[in-house]
Amino acid sequence: MAEFMADDSWYPLLRGCLQRTHPPGRHELPVIFLLGLAGTGKSATLTQISRSVRKPPSPAVNLALHPAHGSTVADVIQRIAYDLAALEKVRLPRTVFTLVVLGLNPKLSRSELEDQLQRRLQRKARIDPNDAAQWRDIASLLPNIGIWLKFLVYVAELLGRRLDAADRVHRVARAWLSERLGGDVLNLVQDQQIGGERAEGARGILVEAFLEDLAQAWARPRHARNCLLLLDDADSPAGSAFLQALVAARARRSEAGASADPLVVVAASRTWPKGMTGWACPGAPGARRPPQLAAATYQDWLRRRDDGEQRWWYPVLMPGLPTGRTAAVYARAVHELTGGYPYAARELGELLGNAEDDDEFRAILNEKDALRRLMPDHLPRRDLLTAWSAARNVDDAENALLDGASTASHLRRELTERLWLTTQSAADSRGGAWERSSSGGEEITVIHPWLRRLLLHHLAAEPERWDQVHETMESFYRKQEVADDASAAYHTLARVTEAYDPRLETVVAFLNERFGQLDVTGRRGSRLSEWVQLYEQVTAAPNRLPLDRPLAALYDSLAVGSADTERRDRTSMIRTLVVARWFWLDPVLDPPGRRATEIAHEFRQLAGLRTTGRSIFNREAERYEQHL
Repeated sequence: MAEFMADDSWYPLLRGCLQRTHPPGRHELPVIFLLGLAGTGKSATLTQISRSVRKPPSPAVNLALHPAHGSTVADVIQRIAYDLAALEKVRLPRTVFTLVVLGLNPKLSRSELEDQLQRRLQRKARIDPNDAAQWRDIASLLPNIGIWLKFLVYVAELLGRRLDAADRVHRVARAWLSERLGGDVLNLVQDQQIGGERAEGARGILVEAFLEDLAQAWARPRHARNCLLLLDDADSPAGSAFLQALVAARARRSEAGASADPLVVVAASRTWPKGMTGWACPGAPGARRPPQLAAATYQDWLRRRDDGEQRWWYPVLMPGLPTGRTAAVYARAVHELTGGYPYAARELGELLGNAEDDDEFRAILNEKDALRRLMPDHLPRRDLLTAWSAARNVDDAENALLDGASTASHLRRELTERLWLTTQSAADSRGGAWERSSSGGEEITVIHPWLRRLLLHHLAAEPERWDQVHETMESFYRKQEVADDASAAYHTLARVTEAYDPRLETVVAFLNERFGQLDVTGRRGSRLSEWVQLYEQVTAAPNRLPLDRPLAALYDSLAVGSADTERRDRTSMIRTLVVARWFWLDPVLDPPGRRATEIAHEFRQLAGLRTTGRSIFNREAERYEQHL
C-alpha cells in the first residue's frame, strides 16, 4: 500500500481494513465513523484518504450527502452503485434489478407491473459509456425511476459480453430477489407502498441486494483490496438511514450464514450517530469508549466491539491540535483558550498572531469581540447552558442549578449527541488542568473547554447574573450534605473583580486557616500536600475581570493587599499565590504563562514558614519552573 501517506493517523486503520481480502467472505469489516465538531478536519481527512487510495487496485467511492437535499436510502444506493458500476466496472445486477422493482408504479395491476418491469429492463443499442451526451439522451427515455438508476440499467447491459448477457444477468437477479422474498418479486412494490415496517423491510432488502452483489464481485481474486466507501455528512437523514440499514442488513445476512461483504465504510459525522449502540458517547458513562483516530486499528475494533447485531460500528474521535501548532507567539494561550479545537484555534491564530504584547492580545479579543462572534449557532437551551458553564462539571451544574429534571436531562442529552461534552479526570478538573494526566482514577463529565470559555464570556456580560449563578453554586457546596468548602471558595473567588474585594480576603483567609490545620505530620508524612490540592482547587475558578485594563496594573492591584508591608507574612504570600495561579490558569490573564515564575518563587518563600513538609513546597516550585 505504497499509495498511502504512511505518516497520516488514519493509515493503520485503513490499511488493516482494506487488506482483509483473503479468504473472500471471511472477514467482517467495520462501519467507521470519524466523529468531531465542525472544523475538526473530517471532510479533509476523507479527501486525503480518497486521493491517497489509488485506483486500481480496488474501487473507492467518495460521496457527500447534503442534509437539505432530502435524499432517501434508495437514492444513496443509486449514487454508490452508479459510481461502482459505471466508473469502476463492478457488476451489481441484484442492486439494479431491486432498484427497478422499487421504482415501479404501485397503482398498476400485476400484469401491468410485469410489463413495466420488462420495458425498463429491455436492452438498447450499445453506446460508448464515456459519451455524456448519449447518457443524457438515454436517461430521458426512462421516466420516474431516477437519473442514476437510468444510467445503471444501461451500465448493467454494457458490462455483458454476449448478446444475451443482460437477460441472463436480470434472470439471476430476479431469482435471488424471488428467493429472498419467498414469492413474487412484485410484492416488493406493494410493501413499499404500504409504508411503515413493510417499507423499511423493502429498503433493507435493497441494501442486502447491494451487499450480496459486492460479496459476489469479490468472491474471485480480481481486486487487491476491499471496496472503500467514503461518506461525508453522514449525520444527514439520508446518511443516517442508509448506515443503519447497512448494519441491519449485515446482521440479517450474518444470521442467515451469508458470506461477509467487502465494504469498508468511513463516514464523517459532527454528531453521535443515531442507532449506534455498544459504545459510550464522549461525555457519557461507559467502559467501551471510542479511540482517538491515531489509536484506531482493525484489531482494536475486533477486540473491543460488541458481540451483538450492532457489532459493525466503530466510532473514532478526530484529534485536537497538539500544543504549539497555533499562533507562533501566543501558541500556549490559543491552545488553552480553545482546548485544542482546530477550527477555533485557526480563527484565533489568524486574529491574534500579530499581537505584539499581552495587552494588545487582550485588546484584540475585546475590540474584535471574538469570544462572542465565535459562539456556535443553535445551541440547545442556551440560557440554562450559559448558567451551567459556571459549574466545574456537568453533574454539579445539574444538581445545583435546578431548572426542572426533564429540562436538565434533555440538555445533557443534546450536548452529548452534539459532541459538546467530554470527560476529564476528577483530579485534573479540580486542579484546573485541561491536558489529560496519566494518573487515571475517577472521571467526570465536563463541557468542552472552548464552549465553556464562550459561555462564561457570555455570562460575564451580565455581571448580576454572573454573581447570582456563582452564589447559587457556592450555597450548594456549603450544604451540610455536600460540605465542600474548597469548591465553595472557588465560586467566591470567581466573583472577585477589583482590588481590596472582601471576597478575595475571604478566600485567602480560608486557605491560610487550612494551612495552619494541615501543617502537621500524618501517617504518610506532612499533610501540606492536602493544602496544595485545596489551593489548586480554589484557584481554578473562572473570572470576569475586565479585558480593557492594562494587565500588569490589574494583577498588582489584586496581588498586593492593603496591609502588606516590606516584611511579608504567610497571609500575603498566600494572597500572591492565589492571584498568581488564578491568572496563570487563564490564558487571557497570562497569555505567555509568565506567572509560573511568581508561583514558584512564592512556594519557596512559603517553605520557610512551615513546620513540616519543606520538600513538598520545593517540589511544587520545581514543577512550576518546568513550565517556563
